[in-house]
Order: sequence, then C-alpha cells, then structure tokens
Amino acid sequence: MKLVNWNLEWMNRWFESGSRAKFKANDQAQGITDLADLCTRVANLIRALDPDVLTIEEGPSSIKEMNLFIETYLSDNNVPLFDSFGGFGFRDTQRNYALVKRCGNFKNARLAADNLSKGLEDPWDADIDGSLELKKYEFTRVPLVIEGEIGANNDILKIVTLHTKSKYVYQGMTLWRSEDPAKRRKYIRMSIENRRRIATEAMRIRNYLDDLLENNLNEYVIVNGDFNDGPNLDYFENYYLYHSVTDIILGSTFNPERIFNHGFIHSVPANERYTVVFEDFVDPTRTSQILLDHIILSPAMKCLVTDSGIAHKEYEAQEKSGAGVKERERFPSDHRPVYVVLNSS
Repeated sequence: MKLVNWNLEWMNRWFESGSRAKFKANDQAQGITDLADLCTRVANLIRALDPDVLTIEEGPSSIKEMNLFIETYLSDNNVPLFDSFGGFGFRDTQRNYALVKRCGNFKNARLAADNLSKGLEDPWDADIDGSLELKKYEFTRVPLVIEGEIGANNDILKIVTLHTKSKYVYQGMTLWRSEDPAKRRKYIRMSIENRRRIATEAMRIRNYLDDLLENNLNEYVIVNGDFNDGPNLDYFENYYLYHSVTDIILGSTFNPERIFNHGFIHSVPANERYTVVFEDFVDPTRTSQILLDHIILSPAMKCLVTDSGIAHKEYEAQEKSGAGVKERERFPSDHRPVYVVLNSS
C-alpha cells in the first residue's frame, strides 16, 4: 500500500465562492494566470506517484469542490479514480482530505467512528497566550481520521491527517525589522503565541495516540501532514524555551514501546531532507530548506515500510519555466509530497 501526503498550496482559492462547485479561470491575486494548467500539473504528479491513499492539506472548504477536481483531473473515461473523505471545519478555509484509490490496497475506507477519534473535534484546556489561565482551545484545522483494512489479514489501519497552526505572522518581516522596539516585541509575542498553539495541538495528538496504544500496543496508526515544524531548532525554540513539535508527536524516550517511527527520513540523503524552501528573515543563517511535512508510524508498523521518500523528481518534473512565468505558477505547490510504501501482503 502506498500513502502519499501533500500540502496543496491554497487549493481553496482554485474555486469560485458560492454553494456550487466551479473552477476559476485564474487567480491573479496568487499569481496564477492559467488555473487549468496548474491543476493538470498537480494531477500529473499525483498520477506519477500512484497512491492508494493521498492525504491533502490546504484542501478546499467544500467536498463538492474536491470531488470536482477528482472528476475533472483524476478520472479515466469519466470514472473517478478516487473517493474523497474530509473537508471538515468551522473556522479555517484550509481543510484536510483523504483521497482513496478505488479498488486499491486500502480497503473499505471510512471515517473513524471510535470515541477517541471523534473526540479530536472537542476543545481542551490550554494556556496559549501566557496569561497563566487555562481556556478552551480547539484545533485550528480539524484533524481527519480515516480507517480501512490492509493486507491479506485485513488489519485495520488508522490514518490521521494533521495540519497544525501556522507560524506565519501578518507583516512579520516589517515588525521584526522595525526600529521601534514595541513593534519588534509585538512580533515576538505573536510568534510565541503561534508556537504555543502549535505545541498544544501536537500535545493533543500525542495524548490521542497514547490513548490508542493504551488499548492496544499493536495498533496500526499513521500520522501524517504538515506539522509546521521539523528538525533543528529555530530562533524562538533556542531562546524562548520552546520545543520541537515533531518530537512531541513521536513520543517520549521514557515510554520506548510507544515511540512512533519517522516514515521516510532515514531513506532520504541529508541534503534532500526538505519539503519547502522558506527564507527565515529572523535568522538568515538558518537554511531555507525545511522539512515541515511528515509521516510517522506506530511501533507495530516499523517493519512494514518497504520504500519511502520525498518526491523531489516527480515534483520537479511538473515545474514550469519560461519567460513571464510567475513564482506561484512555476511550482505545483510550495510543498513537496512525501510518501511511504507498506508491505501489506
């Protein structure tokens, strides 16, 4: 079984607003002059990777729109190649989806209906602003949990798609570089609050995983998505005592039997371990090649991985060059897909 995860940059903006699903011709605000061409290149990359399950972040706000994309670009002889799940959320327009190949190696796909998974929609107590007061908090983007069967024994596999709160601060570069100390402090305060939100979302997912493994240490679970965090500490993690979000989700060394395994980092050369290229204006010495997208697997799945990686070649094959091509149109997305292949025989 092949699982691919991909953050599709602002896919929601590919569609006209309103209740009827309809593509735009372009999105000039994002620098997209030919949306159909972009969609074709995205679909070409998906077809090249040929996933049994494709999980998507920054998907549209309506499952009708996702289904329109599948019907238009991921169908053969007018027959859709995938069934879609997801699109849940109340506040954010960037939503999580899972596309499951029809007659693929992930069988009887459905939304997870167990109480632990459904409970991810509920708020919990957290101090996100440093006020030392606990307040109710919810995921910025509701995680999507699907389950299905793999292998000859029809083992049940849960797939959790996560997209944590972004570190982005509006006009952040201007605030950081301002000669006004108050503006610089404002940027620091907002940056720290964003990291507190990411941290509590990661902790909520880790608590969920611990609860699942409490019932069954052999549970098959994959968590994938855009964690908005990766290897190496950034400025705020170094100086303001924040921690690696990905490390939280992977688990504690004091409970080794519950530590999740990274799905692909061991199989990718060190110089290729990145999924985005984002300049860090706070710390210009930090590499712009950052690994934000991850696939992690429960302990029982460690020996099932037969292939894994970051789809650099497939991504670069869908780059567009030439005079007049704007930055957003040059790439199919600002993130590169990641994948694992499981021996599910």
